[in-house]
Amino acid sequence: MENTKELEDFLEKVAFQKLKKMLFENVGLNCDGYRDEYLRRRFDVRLKATGSQNYSKYIIYLKKNPGEYQQLLNDLTINYTMFMRDNDVYLYLEKILLPKLFASNPVRIWSAGCASGEEPYSLAILAHKILGEKIKNHQISIFASDIDKDALLKAVKGEYQKKQLCGLSEGIVNEYFTKIGETYRVRDFVRSLIHFEQHDLMKEPLRRNLDLILCRNVMIYFAKESQQLIHMNFYNALREGGYLITGKAEMLSGEPSRKFAVVDIRTRVYQKPKQVNVVDQIGIIQPNTKITVWDFKEI
Repeated sequence: MENTKELEDFLEKVAFQKLKKMLFENVGLNCDGYRDEYLRRRFDVRLKATGSQNYSKYIIYLKKNPGEYQQLLNDLTINYTMFMRDNDVYLYLEKILLPKLFASNPVRIWSAGCASGEEPYSLAILAHKILGEKIKNHQISIFASDIDKDALLKAVKGEYQKKQLCGLSEGIVNEYFTKIGETYRVRDFVRSLIHFEQHDLMKEPLRRNLDLILCRNVMIYFAKESQQLIHMNFYNALREGGYLITGKAEMLSGEPSRKFAVVDIRTRVYQKPKQVNVVDQIGIIQPNTKITVWDFKEI
């Protein structure tokens, strides 16, 4: 009896690895970056939904029903977000960080893991709120990416229910949304700043020389090593002096924690430091300046 249980456990472990491999082969999702306990929780949701008793039977179900891959992908990439999520973070963006960035031109921002679009639209609304009519004189690009195609389609559509706008004042809703029946659609002048694209955070960034990256409340799905890889990808994608904002419950670790400088720990704002030119730092030595040269053999 004990040997039978051990064999079943072994076969389930093999099937679990096989399932991860099938996801990569069929939808391009590299599951190795995710925590196994997280994957098991999300897989189990689909096992119950399809009436599969174990991973082995679920694999058989997948082979017979290829449309299930998209359902599984949707469950793996849970998209919970809202407009202006975390008031103090958006207050920091509105009053301090974005005005500083808008002093230069152009400005490139990446909303990484944008889900159904609330974050990039929030950023576009802030840009209009801060600059007003002057926004016509600025080149602002907000790149918004997610791995989930269905979430991106919702984001591109830019239509939301009243309950999804709970983080916005009535004035903001009236100014930046058009009410169509029970639906609120983001106005075209807001949408024009945003470029949506599909992207897996485990892969190389699609953009470089960015001024600001927001990746908030996404890292909880990834293993620590993958978190560090992604944060280093962000570091390399930022220009010198560029900023990264993570989720409130997320902290940098490993190499990224040594590379980034903390700007505001409460709102999780970090900066890629500018490289200091040694000549600029110490000044150029003027002619006829006396320089003492030590002979280290005599010390």
